[in-house]
Amino acid sequence: MTRPFDVNLFKDLLRTTWVGSEFIYIDKVDSTNSYLKTIPSAEFRHGTIVLTDHQKKGRGQYEKTWEAAPCRNLTFTFGFRPPTGDRLSLLTLATATAISNVLQGYTSEKIQIKWPNDLLVGDRKIGGILTECVFNGPKPDRVIIGAGINVFQRDFSTNLRIKAISLCDITKLRLSREILLSQILSEVEQFYHRWHKFEIDLQREINQKLIGYGQWVNITIYDKLQDHKFKFIGISDKGELLMLNEQLDVNKFSYEQIRIIPGSKIISKGNTNIPA
Repeated sequence: MTRPFDVNLFKDLLRTTWVGSEFIYIDKVDSTNSYLKTIPSAEFRHGTIVLTDHQKKGRGQYEKTWEAAPCRNLTFTFGFRPPTGDRLSLLTLATATAISNVLQGYTSEKIQIKWPNDLLVGDRKIGGILTECVFNGPKPDRVIIGAGINVFQRDFSTNLRIKAISLCDITKLRLSREILLSQILSEVEQFYHRWHKFEIDLQREINQKLIGYGQWVNITIYDKLQDHKFKFIGISDKGELLMLNEQLDVNKFSYEQIRIIPGSKIISKGNTNIPA
């Protein structure tokens, strides 16, 4: 499927109240995140979506590139204007959970979240999220959440062939990028509302999606493998990672600090080169 995204069809399908009411389609752009940053503050609308069919310089977590063949995937960015800059990590996880819920409706394969924001099927990545924030003093002018979802792409570069997977590989259902995006925006709108209302069940739902939740896991902190295992007990109401150490103390971590290595992956201190 290599046809351009059908904007008119998408708008006919969209059933949200405010997410995507301002929809910007660009056939080719370096980065949808970067483009959304250029919109003047007075013109920016809460819930804006920027989508492209060809993202030339897509970015992932840890400054990695995001590979996406033109017209075969979904590469887009949400623009939000939350009331405060608090709990933005939780908003990222809520967005990832919303997207995973939609993808889960297409397959019996389990869609999970690898901390902090990768969507995985088994050990293979089907999607990813990158959150950035533009501040105006202490208050965020806008929160930018970029998403890349592999939909129809089957050919990846050599270093990604065993790491990436697309939705078309794990479903027998007919796929439409326009339908898929409309479903994602509806789900994200609901999850944003739950995040905004401090809904306690949101944390529980996110926890169930996180790889390693409830397990004793290895972790790296700033790429240094820790000597002991920790029990991954979930996320805080701010989106912090909660880990129980062997002394039964609870440690809190932000996503910049930590990577989780599930117990099924056997590693040594001399091998911390864990695939992303």
